[in-house]
Amino acid sequence: MKIVFAAAEAAPFIKTGGLGDVAEALPGALSKIKDNKVYLFLPYYNKIKYNENIKTEFVTSFSVDLSWRKQHCGVFKFKSRKTTLQVFFIDNEYYFNRASVYGEPDDGERFAFFSKAILESVKRLNLDPDIIHCNDWQTALVPVFLHAFYHEELGKAKTVFTIHNIEYQGKCDPYFIGDTLGLYPEYESTLMYDNCVNFLKAAVLKSDAVNTVSETYMKELSYPYYS
Repeated sequence: MKIVFAAAEAAPFIKTGGLGDVAEALPGALSKIKDNKVYLFLPYYNKIKYNENIKTEFVTSFSVDLSWRKQHCGVFKFKSRKTTLQVFFIDNEYYFNRASVYGEPDDGERFAFFSKAILESVKRLNLDPDIIHCNDWQTALVPVFLHAFYHEELGKAKTVFTIHNIEYQGKCDPYFIGDTLGLYPEYESTLMYDNCVNFLKAAVLKSDAVNTVSETYMKELSYPYYS
C-alpha cells in the first residue's frame, strides 16, 4: 500500500506538540509493514532548511495556483537510506521562512498553499497513493482540493483525516473561498460554519474516514463540553 502522510510538523525535524510525535511514530510504524511505502510531507520551515544536521536534496519545482496567485513551490527530499519511508519538504520562502511555525496572520493562506502543494507534488512525482492521511486543520484542505481539482489524476486515493486538537479549526473570512482557495460557490456549504470558513469542518465532510488521535479523545469529543 502507498500512503501519503501530510502534517504541519513531525519530529525530529520540527515539533511544537503532540502532533509532532505522532507524525514521527505513525509513518515510521506503517513503513515497516510489508509492501507498504510511506511518503511524509512537511513544510520546509527555515528551522529545517537552515539546520546543517538535516541533509536534503532538491527534487523539482513548479507553480501552485491559489485563485489568482501563482506561488513558487520547491520540493526537497530528506537524504536517507530508508526506501519504505521517504520525507519530502514543501519549500516556499514567503510562507515558511518565518520566525514561528504557527501564529502568523496569514496562517490560513500559508497552509492552504501547503495543502494544495502536497497534491500537486504527489501528482508530479507519480506517487500514486492509495491513502492520503491528513492531520489537523493545517492539512484539512487536502481532501477538499482533491475533490475539487485532482479527482481525475488522484481519484483512486482515499483520504483519512485525524483530529489531534479540535480547539484549532482553521477559521478565515468568507471571502477566502474565492479569493484564496479559488473554489466555486458550491463549496460554500462545505467550508462555512458559524459565519466563517472552517477548514476542519470541510475535512470532516470531504474525507473518506475521520478519526481522532486516541480512543479517549474520541469519547471526549462526543460531549459538547469538549467539542
